[in-house]
Amino acid sequence: MKPSFLSARSSRVALFSLLALGAYTEAQACPCGCVRVPVDNLLDRPAAATSPFTFDVRYDNVDQNRRNNDAHAHFYAVHRNITSTLETSFGGQIWSLAIPRVDRTIRSNITPTVLNPNPANTSQDVSGLGDIAVSTRFKWSDYTVIAGVKLPTGEDDLTLNVSRRYLQPGTGSTDLMLAIRREYAADADHPWFFWQVGAQGAVAHDPNFRPGTTLTGTAGVRYGWTEALNFSLQTTAIRQFRDKNTMNAAGFTAYAEDLESAAFSTHLAAGLSYRLGAKTNAYLFYSTPLKTNNLATRLNGTEVNPVHSSEIWSLGLSHSF
Repeated sequence: MKPSFLSARSSRVALFSLLALGAYTEAQACPCGCVRVPVDNLLDRPAAATSPFTFDVRYDNVDQNRRNNDAHAHFYAVHRNITSTLETSFGGQIWSLAIPRVDRTIRSNITPTVLNPNPANTSQDVSGLGDIAVSTRFKWSDYTVIAGVKLPTGEDDLTLNVSRRYLQPGTGSTDLMLAIRREYAADADHPWFFWQVGAQGAVAHDPNFRPGTTLTGTAGVRYGWTEALNFSLQTTAIRQFRDKNTMNAAGFTAYAEDLESAAFSTHLAAGLSYRLGAKTNAYLFYSTPLKTNNLATRLNGTEVNPVHSSEIWSLGLSHSF
């Protein structure tokens, strides 16, 4: 029996074993504008087999204080999130541990009235550990398979000044994910292409709350301007299905409103990556929404305005050691 067949077989066995536990992708999203577009920097992470470990830290800034030109602004928020990812190689596959730290400033928006022309809007800081993820990726023919498990490690029962369940640091669920990726490498004088599709859904969750399933498709191109500097351009489509939320029926009136938890959105991201040394890379991405469709009908028959996603700045550093 050929060694390559043994390797592929062991990879499939590992994949199915992992799927039995649940799987997760590093790409995350939350509704109402704070979408974390999965900007691509895998090429900047050398295979863990070449170094015992690779450490990646990424900072995402999402400013929702001026989103959608103040339309449908039932709350304002600034999200400053840091995700630390440690990668290593084991059993012929790359394994990753992603630990996010959530930092949000949420400000409620009370509409002025004749009797109260200057309402007192309240501000609240929400910070802490998010949901930790363990994932793996491995080669299968010309493709890369990505799978993993997200654990409900983030708090999901904080008292918030805005009645949105998805603004909690954690979802309270264990999520299943599977993604497949294809890369088309090229020499130094030609661009390099990739595409990736994936799905994420909860397999264990709170009896009164289940986050909606998310489907993601991404395609991008990368071009080396110099030996150290690379330019990337990618487009992403995200379909997020509505959360199943019966918390209001169970007496949690603070979470009655979740109509904007579903959307179909498209995004464009551009980025630069720079090789600081033989084992260190830095990257900077800017992503902007192209179109978001999120019309929902309330119980009284009125229609919620479309919620537009916000621009995102992402800054990261990868180092192998």
